[in-house]
Amino acid sequence: MEKVVVRARAINRGVAEGEAMVTRQPFGFSHGLETATGRISDSGHEWLGQNLKGKVIVFPYGKGSVTGGLYILEAAKQGNTPAAVINLETDPVVAGGFIMADLLYGKETPVVDRPERDPVEIIRNGDLVKVDGNNGTFEVYRRQSA
Repeated sequence: MEKVVVRARAINRGVAEGEAMVTRQPFGFSHGLETATGRISDSGHEWLGQNLKGKVIVFPYGKGSVTGGLYILEAAKQGNTPAAVINLETDPVVAGGFIMADLLYGKETPVVDRPERDPVEIIRNGDLVKVDGNNGTFEVYRRQSA
């Protein structure tokens, strides 16, 4: 496996790893996430029908309503959050949702943004990614092509 390490800005603490789910589309948690399952329900998003639970989700920035933070909180309460989040720019709603989930439920979901390299250029769907929200880095373990 090839390993790539990228520096970023730490938004929320914790260290986690998981399979990558990558998109160039912005993502909105409000009305885009089924909190009881972790399933994506946004009919206009390429992730429709996929489940983000335990995944490292990579998207440029959040979109939609300020209620997105409440969706993140409810998903955290039910154990259906991603393992980690990588953004180009994390908006306050997404940041606040994961920070509050950590404070209220002890659910650490590392969140990083402003990476030194575009994550969509180096992370592919299915790659193993380790995100360190304490130090502001992520590691990509890319499977070798056959």
